[in-house]
Amino acid sequence: MAVSKARIDWALLCLRLAVGGMAFLEGATVLRRLTFPGSLDQALVWGLNLTEMLCGVLMVLGLWMPVASFVLALIIGGPLIWGWLNGAPVLGNLQGLFLLLVAFASALGGAGKWSLGRG
Repeated sequence: MAVSKARIDWALLCLRLAVGGMAFLEGATVLRRLTFPGSLDQALVWGLNLTEMLCGVLMVLGLWMPVASFVLALIIGGPLIWGWLNGAPVLGNLQGLFLLLVAFASALGGAGKWSLGRG
């Protein structure tokens, strides 16, 4: 059964809004709990969460989708890969693995018809 172009565009829009919205809200939630950075480690955490929020906004708007999705996949995948290298089970963090896969799916699918960066 062939899938219509309209259904693909709706699917890409829903995927983009879900992944971008998740990234923005996750970054904002972490930043709300933190105090202003007083050390290099805290500044790094702030920077990563601000970057996650920026990638989420770019994805929701459909701007620079490959770059935003790739950076988001690095932010999400970094701790997963670090854990795997240090002996964590591959399926030990299913939520993180799921988020990594949908970030890659967003990068592969692109922004779709209804985006600001579609031309």
